[in-house]
Amino acid sequence: MVAVAIGAATVVLVQAGALDGVFHDQPAAKPKQGVQAAPHQGPMLDVTHPYDSTPAADWADGADGIATPPAKALNEFSPEQVKTATEQVRDVLVASRLDRRMLIDHDPAGFLAKLAPDARRQLAPLFSHGREPEVQSLVSMAAKGSALLPVEPKVDGEMSVRRGNAGELVVHTNYVFVYAFQPEGPTRLVDAMNLLVVVRADVDYVLRDGVKWTSGSQGLWYGDATGYAYSIGCDAYRHGFLAPAVTERAVTANPNREPSTYFDPASALPSTSGCTK
Repeated sequence: MVAVAIGAATVVLVQAGALDGVFHDQPAAKPKQGVQAAPHQGPMLDVTHPYDSTPAADWADGADGIATPPAKALNEFSPEQVKTATEQVRDVLVASRLDRRMLIDHDPAGFLAKLAPDARRQLAPLFSHGREPEVQSLVSMAAKGSALLPVEPKVDGEMSVRRGNAGELVVHTNYVFVYAFQPEGPTRLVDAMNLLVVVRADVDYVLRDGVKWTSGSQGLWYGDATGYAYSIGCDAYRHGFLAPAVTERAVTANPNREPSTYFDPASALPSTSGCTK
């Protein structure tokens, strides 16, 4: 995991194909008591329309931003099976990234119930005992003490289907989710991006079906998972949770990348690093 700082917002790059969740960078400094947010560098936050000044302003709200592709036969999978698989993946994305039971309550039951039994058994222990970083490439959970505004997250991206190995259908998902957090202080001092968190999630879900698989392995599995979080509190993210950039003391600028690219699901993943120490 690599941390990237951009202007008054922070990027955390996640690569967790094996969901190992291991961090190798230095811990970010904890906010000092009484330290205010950095001076604004963009439009002020309107808590009733928090996305208006960002590239996500015209994106769909919540689950409306997750569309399934047209279904067609692939290998031994019929169009009907492909359609069912993509609908299942859509439900998984809603349960893992948008459902308030996951976002606020950190309750994974709805998400896990949609996976194959064996996959469910593998992931269930990662939602407790400090192991949350190992599953954060698959789910979004707001940090305790960082309240979300009463608005739907904004969503943009796409889903595609490809052939897998025998008995496997791969559904690739590439989405950006933008979450709006409640400001703790006077909103006139707050840049919109200090309280918006952008999560890019490129995740493969794999449907396994047929006699090759045991009954416990038949169903939906997770595959490769990569992505990043932009405008993020690094300390919370190291513990597996989302918090806005205003929870950090300071960040450094990176002049080589436009902030708007972090809202683009087609953009390349960032490669620079630097949550402030």
